Amino acid sequence: MAFDSRIHSAYLEEGPEAGEVTAAELEALDFDGAEPSPIMLFFQRLGRRIMFLFKLSIFLALVGAYPVSVVLSNRIDDSDITLSDGQNWSYPAAGVAITKIARELEGKGWAADKPNWHPQARLTAMPAWQEATADGLAEFTRMIAARNGIDGQPDDDLEAASRLLNGLPGEDMRPRLTAAAEALNRFDNRVRRDLVNLPDARETLTQELRMFAGWSEADQDDLSTQINQEPTGWPASKQDIRVFYAAKARSHIALQMLLAARAADPAMAQDPSLRAAMDKAEAAWSRAARIRPLVVSNQKGDGALMSNHLAALGFFLRDAQTASLELADLLEAPAAPATEDVAQLEPGTGAVQ
Repeated sequence: MAFDSRIHSAYLEEGPEAGEVTAAELEALDFDGAEPSPIMLFFQRLGRRIMFLFKLSIFLALVGAYPVSVVLSNRIDDSDITLSDGQNWSYPAAGVAITKIARELEGKGWAADKPNWHPQARLTAMPAWQEATADGLAEFTRMIAARNGIDGQPDDDLEAASRLLNGLPGEDMRPRLTAAAEALNRFDNRVRRDLVNLPDARETLTQELRMFAGWSEADQDDLSTQINQEPTGWPASKQDIRVFYAAKARSHIALQMLLAARAADPAMAQDPSLRAAMDKAEAAWSRAARIRPLVVSNQKGDGALMSNHLAALGFFLRDAQTASLELADLLEAPAAPATEDVAQLEPGTGAVQ
């Protein structure tokens, strides 16, 4: 098809489109009096503010996420341990120890096993609580291992559990605690099958009470040392917090073991004096185990702003020590001889006195 030259000529005759503006016409326009639309200005400012708030929120979230994670990681469970009937523990103390181990491992985890960057690595209270819990259970297990041994040798499973509960520097505690729980469970299974010749329960409880009183005395000394130290932090130093939660952890173990011993010996409730002494000991240890300050304070002087929680815990521990020794002495006291109510006749009259 040949090129139609009439197209170009028609364009020249009609001229350019009406909407086309030349460069000279653009230069002649006066923009001085032009103003932007107020609606557009509003949306521009709104967009800039939204973007600024979005960037600020991201910055604050990144900066504040780690401290918030540290606070949320610090979870100390000091509630009572309830042994369910379905578990059927033959040796309740073993059930308490296993439950405490599982509670720490299945909760927030073992703080000392966390890497340095983890929020729990920045904690003070929870590592002290967990370390004292493991050490207290190790000492308790060592004691009952000696009580349940044969021919002067401690029980193998309990002795193994005691060694495993004692942590080693640089070694993760989770596998050690898991193995310790397994050893305690083996001992409980042997008790269930009557393969262990258990000693007298009240004699064992007496030894436990004296051990708990020793814990209380040692913790009182540590608390007193920190109270009399020159203040190095406000409201309390890291060492103040460590000593406080270590004493609290041992108090919780003592309370739970007393509750387990009482549940395992219902006959104790039939003796009014024993029942009253046990109530007193439980109440004293409960006050020490359940003290729950929002922030530990070792305030000097009269405590105008904050109380001295170390002094309060030391006072509770002193009561617990006294009550434990009183109950131990009562358990060790020989039973009073039974008196017979024999009717006596008054001489010469035959009347019954």
